[in-house]
Amino acid sequence: NLGNMEFIDPSVYERADEGLRQLIKRAEVGALSEKEYDQYEASMKLLADEIDMEKQGYERGMADGMQQGIAQGMQQGIAQVAKEMKQNKMPVEVIMEVTHLTKEEIDNL
Repeated sequence: NLGNMEFIDPSVYERADEGLRQLIKRAEVGALSEKEYDQYEASMKLLADEIDMEKQGYERGMADGMQQGIAQGMQQGIAQVAKEMKQNKMPVEVIMEVTHLTKEEIDNL
């Protein structure tokens, strides 16, 4: 009886499995007036839009972070190669040409 659903002990909802919770939710939605149902649908759409925006933001952040990490790793690799070239007494001009680092960057290695 849908009319008595508000009298169900809240602990029943907490202990219910996912299938039962979905059935209860459907029953609650089915008992809504047309106006309440329209409001429910609008709030569900808003929630879905928010979740989608969060997901897109997360994915964009991950992509940006990966790109930044790759670039940083490449710079570290170039610096390591330049350092080894410098330790092997290679001319600074050659190191600059190969690594595209400035003389100052090479001097600071």
